[in-house]
Amino acid sequence: MALTLVAAPANAATGFSDVPASHQFAKEISWLAGEGITTGYADGTFRPKDEVSREAFAAFLYRLSGRPSVSLPSTSPFKDVAKGSQFYKDIVWLSKQGITTGWADGTFRPKDTIDRDAMAAFLYRYKGSPSFSAPKTSPFKDMSTSSKFYKEVTWLRSTGITTGYADGTFRPKSGVSREATAAFLYRLSGSPYVKPLIPTSFTVKGAGYGHGVGMSQYGAQAMALDGKSASDILTYYYKGTTVSSVEADKNLKVQVYGSGSDWKDTATVVVRSIGDDKTDDGQWRLRFYNKGESTPHTTWYGKNNEKLHIIRSGTSITIERDGGVKATATKDVALHWEATTNYQSTSDEDVYVDIYKGNGASEIRATHGKYRHGKLLISAPSSRINITNELKLNTEYLYGIAEMPSSWDADALQAQAIVARGYALRAYNSGRSASCDCHIVDDTRDQNYSGWVKENEGTNAYYGKRWVSAVNATVSGTKGKVLTSGGSIARTYYFSSSGGQTENSEDIWSATLSYLRSTDDPWSESSINPNRSWTQTLSQSTAKSAFGLSDVVSIKVTGRTAGGSDAAATKVTATSSTGKTSTITGAERIRSKLANGKSPWLWSFTANY
Repeated sequence: MALTLVAAPANAATGFSDVPASHQFAKEISWLAGEGITTGYADGTFRPKDEVSREAFAAFLYRLSGRPSVSLPSTSPFKDVAKGSQFYKDIVWLSKQGITTGWADGTFRPKDTIDRDAMAAFLYRYKGSPSFSAPKTSPFKDMSTSSKFYKEVTWLRSTGITTGYADGTFRPKSGVSREATAAFLYRLSGSPYVKPLIPTSFTVKGAGYGHGVGMSQYGAQAMALDGKSASDILTYYYKGTTVSSVEADKNLKVQVYGSGSDWKDTATVVVRSIGDDKTDDGQWRLRFYNKGESTPHTTWYGKNNEKLHIIRSGTSITIERDGGVKATATKDVALHWEATTNYQSTSDEDVYVDIYKGNGASEIRATHGKYRHGKLLISAPSSRINITNELKLNTEYLYGIAEMPSSWDADALQAQAIVARGYALRAYNSGRSASCDCHIVDDTRDQNYSGWVKENEGTNAYYGKRWVSAVNATVSGTKGKVLTSGGSIARTYYFSSSGGQTENSEDIWSATLSYLRSTDDPWSESSINPNRSWTQTLSQSTAKSAFGLSDVVSIKVTGRTAGGSDAAATKVTATSSTGKTSTITGAERIRSKLANGKSPWLWSFTANY
């Protein structure tokens, strides 16, 4: 046990780069620095294993005493300590206090390492040489009752400042290290409370991405690359399910605009066509419907690139053309465009619709998709502009699902198409939501739908065609493949990748579903997965806000789902500098609050200072 002097702070748990929070004497060294007894070295280190010199120990004791004023003599009390030496004042003070008399030859030997028995003597005298009866039998097998400084060493032991070594020795002639010096002085001072340093942030180590229930998409790709079929992939991740063909000839309504930060009162739609700009390209038709009417009261026709400005007033929608002509609908406005099932279906043009913010002057995209199929319905059911894309669920909707890279293996893509169809069919069967007049939304609250952006991906739509081909491989006439369990369409949740196992549905949410069981998932740990391991930074401000503490000094995972070390975290506990603790429970809350929504597979939280 030992400790020593230093000179300039660094960046570990104690303020020193070579003294981490896990160090045996981290608390004692932190206290030593906090009391101004040491500053460390200029390079930010403490050098805990270095031995302490006699002059440095004198400085430690002088600082521990509060740096009292010292009347310096005109002549040094020791012939080897010059008046201008670094620790001259500290050594003079030590001599005047009777803590040291130096050597018989008149020297102090300032650069010599202080022995453990001499250190004991210094501390005994520092405390005023208290009355003490040394034991008649030595507690240390390497010291006899007649050993020099026996009384001082045994006094040190009686106060609890030292216990000696585990082998029963004291090693009186060994040097004292800087870390042991910190421990001795800390105990000499009564082992005072040391407020932990407050980390500036924590490094979070984890793996995976997503909620963890159902199919891992990176796992599906790794399985496909290993030769597994789409059916193999699906029955691996969804236990006890069957791949079945069901009737899927439905018109699905997808909300593409009208929630969150979407502008409530104005937007602009533009029909576009690719290729040469011919005069008859991108034909469109706009129909205006009032409440209670089944036929439009106004119909407009036009062609590509004309901006149609949408203005909301209450629950009514007004459209203004570029030339200033306006029409209003109290129910909705239907936009049809060329080469769709609703309008000029025999055309071979690739016509699509863009949606822009506001009046469209700056052409700032208002959605992450473009819309090639079906029709757009513009309304204001909740006193804000609402736009849905109504199209064929079995094919057209799935062509625009942007949940998996189109460059991936065909079996992985087919597995994705099957689970996406099942998800959409369940949403369709649940009916439309009145707030959006839709079955489903276009983002990860349901499924990420980008329409023509996905279908036309790559040079000459190379990647888009791969995805469309995968979707078509799961279609037979008006039927499409889905996963079923007990004769019903399964809830086919999916996510990016796990940390080594998928999770039971009830461990992440609440409902227990027989086919959403925790499954070993080595496939997610494949080298193709960029999230097989990751680190993030959790700031102090975010941590204390998440846990509701005044500060956070440590964070530990204190509970996991069944499965061992690769299971998702279900309890994470933080400790403040006052010792107060707070626990966040629930895998979804944990990933939201502590991993920026990334993953509940959290391995460690390392404090940064």
